[in-house]
Amino acid sequence: MSIISTSSAITWGILSAKIIPMKKSCWRPAFPAGSIACLRSTEKNWAIMEKVNTPRIVFLTKLDKENINLEKTYESLKALDSKITPIVIPWGTFDKLKGVIDLINMKAYEYKDDKGKAIEEKDIPADMKDEAQKLHDQMIESVVECDDDLMNKYFEGEEITSDELKAALCKGIATNQIKPMLSGMSLKNLGTENLLKFIVESCPSPANSRVLPAVKYGTEEAIELKNDPNGPQAGFIFKKINEQTGDMLLMRVLSGTFTTGVDIYNPAAENSERFSSFSTLRGKNKIDVEKAVAGDIVALVKPKCTTFGQTLCSESNPIQIKVPALPQPMLQYAVSPKTKADQEKMGIGLNTLCADDGVLTYKFDPELGQGIISGIGDTHIDVAISRLKSRWNVEVDISKPKIAYRETIKGTSRVQGKHKKQSGGKGQYGDVWVKFEPNKGNGYEFIDAIVGGVVPKNFIPAVDKGLQEYSQRGVIAGFPTIDFKATLDFGSYHDVDSNEMSFKLAAGLAFKKGIAEAKPVLLEPIYEVAVTVPDEYMGDIMGDMNKRRGKVLGMDPIEGGKQVIRATVPQAEMYKYATDLKSMTQSRGEFTMKFSSYEEVPANVTEQVAKEYKTADEAED
Repeated sequence: MSIISTSSAITWGILSAKIIPMKKSCWRPAFPAGSIACLRSTEKNWAIMEKVNTPRIVFLTKLDKENINLEKTYESLKALDSKITPIVIPWGTFDKLKGVIDLINMKAYEYKDDKGKAIEEKDIPADMKDEAQKLHDQMIESVVECDDDLMNKYFEGEEITSDELKAALCKGIATNQIKPMLSGMSLKNLGTENLLKFIVESCPSPANSRVLPAVKYGTEEAIELKNDPNGPQAGFIFKKINEQTGDMLLMRVLSGTFTTGVDIYNPAAENSERFSSFSTLRGKNKIDVEKAVAGDIVALVKPKCTTFGQTLCSESNPIQIKVPALPQPMLQYAVSPKTKADQEKMGIGLNTLCADDGVLTYKFDPELGQGIISGIGDTHIDVAISRLKSRWNVEVDISKPKIAYRETIKGTSRVQGKHKKQSGGKGQYGDVWVKFEPNKGNGYEFIDAIVGGVVPKNFIPAVDKGLQEYSQRGVIAGFPTIDFKATLDFGSYHDVDSNEMSFKLAAGLAFKKGIAEAKPVLLEPIYEVAVTVPDEYMGDIMGDMNKRRGKVLGMDPIEGGKQVIRATVPQAEMYKYATDLKSMTQSRGEFTMKFSSYEEVPANVTEQVAKEYKTADEAED
């Protein structure tokens, strides 16, 4: 089961959605109607959980924010899912926030301090009585639908006790027929006692809950697991935490029993683990336990070969838990340490953070000489940078990443490259004539058209090598030159002064002169982009694509009142698109992108790129 928090993630696989107060005149719903602005992942993860029928609880928080409209909030939640049912509601908001009201027991709980330690149970105040009664009646109508006997009792007009409601809730949550909504504030510990009590009294135990789907490792053969301590061993590693004392894994035991000091098999690593202790976590404290049974969540320290996303089981019965794929990182920044001495520590730290995270990525691009950090959004990357500073004491700068442009030619030229140097004694002499022409889609091609030995055969490979080396730095902005054909058709040599280096340098001179005369153009990477947004944002997205020099290829309607807009867009125009899309669609849009091809850059953009990158090179020099 999952708890859906409207403010922050809790360990059990939680979605996030904040109540964001705005000016009274500019409430804009992120859900179809109402006043909740939620992160993109909320609707996306909600849809994933609906697909696999995962039970969940909604926890409404951030109750001290100004201008909250609870009525619209309830409407928004109902628009998201009609099964969402208020169980514990706020008693006031903002500066009038006093506590919460329990609709099952019809009692109010007033919080006398900011730490949630002084709580007083009261009758529901008069100004909240009518609203609470209305929501209480609606709650009963929703709850009795989870139990046929209770529904008959309801229709016969008999009184339904709180214990009966809790039992029906437990049954309804297990079958995902109802999604209770509770309220509180985690920072002030307000309503958390009601939440924990509700979990104990009204939520199904792991023995009555659905188990994640599993297959026999290396196959698609389904294996049915049950929350049975006597069943086959199956533990899923859902989180990895890197600590200074060593890595720590969090494992959910889905089936069977795990004991300390016994080998546990990891089929993904084809190796076994042996842990000297298991622990349960209570805040910052670890409590040692001798064994872990189906339904438990335990911490495992200092793993040998296991990481998150993997399954631990018995070697005789290898199992793999099937889980939804992680999202792909869509926001990139160039990252560099503020001091060169921290370069190595930065790499170690970022690689460690990426290994723990699973979505965050870091790689060094040798062509452009920059490190690239990629994440889901600005907050994701900011948290990683903050952890890098606190854990490894490394401060970094982030900036717009460079683009891997390419250069090519559209015309032909035939030029001479002559290298002649005499400085006393043996000199240097190399002379070549090279014809350059386009070779679109076929990369670099070298043709030896020498007749009569005007260039000795042993020097021709040096010409080829020289052209390839010099092509790595083009004449427009210093990017590799691709898709051209070079034909060596004439030249001369000196019996004494000619050597391989002389002809290599002569080829370089020919390249610079010939490419410059063959109508060179700059090419930029083009990406295929698929943007999924609700229908109401289509116009904004298509207009934005045009501003980014994109070409819209088409639109495909999908379920849920959404459209997939397909387009090709230059990579240079996609910088911070994840942030911009979030702003344009109130966090409801998402996109994917993959490399498509290289295309010619418009002349005005070419001038800008050439100036930018040549200036950067001069600064480095």
